[in-house]
Parts: sequence; structure tokens; C-alpha cells
Amino acid sequence: MPYRIKYPLARLSQAKQELLVIDFPREQVVTGNIAPMLEVLAPLAESRENAEQFEGRLTFFFSGWDEDPRETAEIPEIRQWFSDLTADFPYWLHFIEKEGDTFFHVLRLLCKGHVERIEGGMVGWRFDDMGQLSATVETLFGYMNLLHDQLGLSKEMNRRISQEVAQLIEGALE
Repeated sequence: MPYRIKYPLARLSQAKQELLVIDFPREQVVTGNIAPMLEVLAPLAESRENAEQFEGRLTFFFSGWDEDPRETAEIPEIRQWFSDLTADFPYWLHFIEKEGDTFFHVLRLLCKGHVERIEGGMVGWRFDDMGQLSATVETLFGYMNLLHDQLGLSKEMNRRISQEVAQLIEGALE
């Protein structure tokens, strides 16, 4: 059987060779301080050039939680901090990479759910409320569309990113 690329549309995004990896430090999370991250993220959405350059390149991790056995989406402080950050920077669908787990990481942080242990020691996530999940994705699409309108980004880019996200969702449902 030939190898099938899991998310072929995601490979159409430009600038895939270099990801922008952002560290969300524990100190900022536990103090509720989103200002330093907004200083990093806001410039991405300030101009058409920046938005085009960083489209599909962003991923992130939470440092300082290595000793905590919980998944990041299980940690209330992380969830609250990320929700607060998203209130001021809601453009994740435009900027996140779409070949790895970043899209689902965003959704796990923004939507209620719980860890499920799967055979072989694997860990999965089950969303508790599919209505909340759907509404969150719809809201994120709305903010992506707003960003595209404000910056005059092409309809082709918008269509491609929308297809990439739809393919991620479709792949998760298979």
C-alpha cells in the first residue's frame, strides 16, 4: 500500500521549512501575565507582510511543567492563561502550523475535555461538549476571516487555510 500523506493540504502553506516555536513559560502562566506573549504575537498580525510571512509557521510549548504528570490541557492555570491570551490574540487558525498537533493543542486548551488512556500506554483527549468544540472552531474561523479582511490577505489564502483546517477535522473523525 503506498504511503498516504496524512494532511496533504497543509503542505501547501508557505514557509514550512522554518517553524516559529514559542515558549510559554510557567512563570507567566502562574502569574496570569499575558503581556510578554502579546508583545511576541501581536507583531505577526500587524501587517500583511508579517501575516503572509508567518502563516502556517507557529507552534508553541509550555516550559516549566516537566515535573507535572498532567497533560497541559488538564492544568487549570494553563487553560485560563491560554484563554486570556486567545481573547487578545485569536488568530491561531492563520498562524499555527497544520502538519503537527498544534491545531488540536489549541482546541484542547480552549474546550473542555478529559484525558483517556488508550491501550499501549497511549493518551488521547475526548472533548466533553461537541457544541463547544464546534462553536470554538467557528469563532476562530471568524477571527481568521477578520484578520484577512483587515490586512487584505488573498481569498485564495483564506480558502486554502480553511481547507487545511477542514482536512484536520476530517482526519480526526476518521
